[in-house]
Amino acid sequence: MIVGIEVGGTFTDLIAIRDDGRATIHKTPSTPDDPSRAAITGLSELLAGMGASGGDVSELLHGSTIAANALIQRRGARVALLATAGFRDLLFIQRQDKSVVYDMFYQKPEPLLTRDRAYEVTERIGADGAVVTPLDEAGAIALIDHIVKAEGIDSIAVCLLHAYANPAHEQAIGRLIQDRHPDVYVSLSSDIAPEHREYERASTTVISAFVRPVVDRYLARFGEAARTVGIGHAPLIMLSNGGVAPVEAARRLAANMFLSGPAAAVTGAAATARAMGSPNIISIDVGGTSSDVCLITGGVPETTVKGTSEFSVEGLPLNIVMTDIVSIGAGGGSVATVDEGGMLQVGPQSAGAQPGPACYGHGGEDFCLTDAMLLMGLLDPRIELPGGIRLQPALSAKAAEPLAARLGLTALELAERVFRIAAANMAQALRRVSVKRGYDPRDYALFPCGGAGPLIATALADEVDIKTVIVPPNPGVFSAVGLAVSDVRMDYVLAEGAQLASSLTPRDFAAKLESLRERARAAFAALDYAPAGLRFDCAVDARYRGQGYELRVPVDANQLEGEGAAYLARCFHGEHARQYGHAFEARDVEAISFRLSAVHARGGAVAPVEASATDLPPGDRQVTLGGQTQAYPVLDRGALKPGSDIRGPALIVEASTSTLAPPGWRVRAGADGVLTLTRET
Repeated sequence: MIVGIEVGGTFTDLIAIRDDGRATIHKTPSTPDDPSRAAITGLSELLAGMGASGGDVSELLHGSTIAANALIQRRGARVALLATAGFRDLLFIQRQDKSVVYDMFYQKPEPLLTRDRAYEVTERIGADGAVVTPLDEAGAIALIDHIVKAEGIDSIAVCLLHAYANPAHEQAIGRLIQDRHPDVYVSLSSDIAPEHREYERASTTVISAFVRPVVDRYLARFGEAARTVGIGHAPLIMLSNGGVAPVEAARRLAANMFLSGPAAAVTGAAATARAMGSPNIISIDVGGTSSDVCLITGGVPETTVKGTSEFSVEGLPLNIVMTDIVSIGAGGGSVATVDEGGMLQVGPQSAGAQPGPACYGHGGEDFCLTDAMLLMGLLDPRIELPGGIRLQPALSAKAAEPLAARLGLTALELAERVFRIAAANMAQALRRVSVKRGYDPRDYALFPCGGAGPLIATALADEVDIKTVIVPPNPGVFSAVGLAVSDVRMDYVLAEGAQLASSLTPRDFAAKLESLRERARAAFAALDYAPAGLRFDCAVDARYRGQGYELRVPVDANQLEGEGAAYLARCFHGEHARQYGHAFEARDVEAISFRLSAVHARGGAVAPVEASATDLPPGDRQVTLGGQTQAYPVLDRGALKPGSDIRGPALIVEASTSTLAPPGWRVRAGADGVLTLTRET
């Protein structure tokens, strides 16, 4: 039996998939003070409800926002930076942010450490990897001892000039720290972000050092708790790249857990889309705190790396391979407010898990999107939510009163406006991952998940003119589903500086890719995975000669090794034209970095809907949408037979959420448990 556990800001989602493919789902309120507590509580409840024990769990997969939370809240380690002499100010000088060039009040993002904790080491590596100045080991030892003993540093980031070309000095310093102070965490830029651009590399390394102790302690605590319920093996941890990795790798490369939770839903969406032959989708995971959006083309999620859409957190660059997710503060717990100009806003503030929206009855007084959907009739107060929560419309109506009075609206009118504003905010995120990057959203289907996703999906589709909505089985716990179907994945990069592609022979390209494959095989073998079972996906960061930034260009390894520079140039021109509308085919192309993703398939399967969703009697519900109130037939998703064809209006309810099909939309139930909604008007 496979068990997936994803800890969100509001709820913790769990799914157990038996060997025969049957699935059991469970949700429990998250515990922000210690996320592992909700995870283990939920696991115990899930196993007890199934009549199973920890010994029945063959694989345990886990995703968490622990790294993201530590960074955003700045609750991490006391970090020091070791840099090449003359470069201690990398994090403080930073780089011009051209996106805010006209902001007269712009302020640089605050680094994770103060300048007095940035230190210099006597050494120098050239851009070609040659040693210019040998490492002063005696000076390094004295400095390390001072940092640890006098400054109380518990995590050290090492980022030396051009360490991506030759990591020898970084590795030597890492050994010195570990030999003399084994309790101190060490993060090397040559391990975490072995690429050029010193500021971005230093920022990424410091971020990893900052969150690593937090992540390490959390994973240790989670693993120990899992053993108390009878699970004797280490869990697999979801990484930001959309794959899982053994816990040892997750601990070492802590920054790779930043999108651990959101990436799981994207992975599940891609797997579902491929299985049903709909490879082009836009996934949106609408949770209690945020909505996470990702473009999936050809069944493969977009990823972000340097040169495509540089990712930053609180303005701090984080240059690792990550699923290209746009997150916005719009979810079921998003709070409705009125700004200084008298305009109604929804989010980004969230009521969170405690106390949550007013309707939870936990003392919350804010009017949230969940309250709005309850007053509109989209949610049924008779359905018990995880944690024994029963939605209370009277509390939602009371929370609406101050805002409604201020805006001269009824509570129901306010609810509709909150719903529409939330939909508009989410639609902007859909455009950011599609239109802004050269893709037409009309060529894609919308794939909603999360507790509120299927309820707001058709409104989003109308906003961006998408005609098809695909609602997967178990959408309310889909992040956990994504964990269960994730493959083991690790990413590698070879950065050697700018090289004219025309100067490289096919044999040169083959040698570079093979060096990456050898690294991947060795790493997977050390983790007891058979190298023969690996799949390799390749890409090249390339640019026109003289350009300052590059594009990530996916390539077919066989064609690159066979045709060489001519093939790379064709791929690059095509990608440049897609993103920017033009290409300079007469200009030389430079190859900057070579990338490889190594994937070990786990063979997981998307779980089907198992049983009747609720115990609600058949009937209608009064729903207000678009200023009109009418009766919507309420259907039990678990009772729908494959091939069922339903014309809206309808509400299709299940244990984890409901799917809204307004008038003008048609719903078909597939044999795989997927609901496909098609706009008819």
